[in-house]
Amino acid sequence: MRGVVPRREPQVAKLLPFVGHVLADDGAATDGRPPNPPPTPGQRVAMAAADPRSFLNILPSGAPEAAGDLEHTLQACRRHLDRYLHDGSFRRLDRPTLAVIAFGHGPDRVTAVVGDLEVSAFGRSFDPTTFDDAEVLPHERVRQDRVRHLVRYLEVVGVTSSPVALTHRPSAGVDAAVAAVVTGPPALAVRNPDGVDVTVWLVDDPTGLDGLTTAVADAGRLYVADGHHRAAAIAAHEPGSGRVLCALLPADQLTVLPFHRRVTGLGDAPVDPAAVLRVLTARGLRPRPLAGPSAPSAPGVVHVTVGAAWWVLDLTDRRVLDDPVEALDVRLVEREVIVPLLSTLGARAGEVDPWTDPRVASVAAPRGLAALASPDAVGLALAAPAVEDVLRVAEAGAVMPPKSTYVLPKLRSGLLVVPR
Repeated sequence: MRGVVPRREPQVAKLLPFVGHVLADDGAATDGRPPNPPPTPGQRVAMAAADPRSFLNILPSGAPEAAGDLEHTLQACRRHLDRYLHDGSFRRLDRPTLAVIAFGHGPDRVTAVVGDLEVSAFGRSFDPTTFDDAEVLPHERVRQDRVRHLVRYLEVVGVTSSPVALTHRPSAGVDAAVAAVVTGPPALAVRNPDGVDVTVWLVDDPTGLDGLTTAVADAGRLYVADGHHRAAAIAAHEPGSGRVLCALLPADQLTVLPFHRRVTGLGDAPVDPAAVLRVLTARGLRPRPLAGPSAPSAPGVVHVTVGAAWWVLDLTDRRVLDDPVEALDVRLVEREVIVPLLSTLGARAGEVDPWTDPRVASVAAPRGLAALASPDAVGLALAAPAVEDVLRVAEAGAVMPPKSTYVLPKLRSGLLVVPR
């Protein structure tokens, strides 16, 4: 296992109220949450340019940029932010505040408690091989180039508007504290472009604040569900004294989807299906034909596509269940399929590292199985990992392969704007 460090007993996380601005009911800024499937960085830039009222104009694109281009982009983000803060799009919060944000309605509604955590709660979480006493546990290793870009965003634009998503195991205390808040009138109710209703309650009275902070403190260990790079950027921007805006969701309200894999560099295009089958059968695997595109629903089962053909591989007898990382389907397919294919059919000599090899691409499940199909690639459709799989990896002090989980709900950006 890569970088496993046993963890000590959970530390108590103290949720803190934040100061800043909330989207006004009649504000001009439109939804900053990208749709599902998520757009590419280039598409995000085009969407922002097409709508000057979009909050995407304030968010980093996520695309690599040269230093001069990055500075130009960030200065433009700051100008858009200044306009929004002065044109009535947002209203200032009068007092330190916590928020409860609900997505949807009825039994499928998901609720998050939003507040600040001191950056020290994350400890040195973003180098998990050397730390064992964080209050908040990660499951990914961050890329320092991306962290540097986000740090520069904080230096120039000076706000955070996209909470880091944290999760905790189900807690009756948190449920009760949230229920007490949502009986009152909301401060904001909007509808996402994808049709999901988003409702925001603001809590600034001592009784309400105490109820939420006490419930969160009693909920046990917190885990990063989404937003490792944003949290790492705060830690680098304000080491020891910064605060991370977080949205806390119970684990039983999260949906985890997979990132599939697409492998290129397997000889001349189009990829020869017979050659792929020979590699798989040489490893003792028994590919069986599938009638058409489909994603597996059971762990240990992988669906493979080359051209228009689909096969199913049952790898359940090759799972390594006593190791939380090696037990993951994404590691299973790396060991049993990706590395053998690249080692045998790939033109490049040397050891294959599927975590860093540019020939291995990750495809978010919302993009659909069609995104796996390409004449020059082998597509691998994976089953979704369970939330508990993610928590076990974090508790072991380990890290999952990059792009292993696509967590829903995706928290909308631009509901709150908090100085940093």
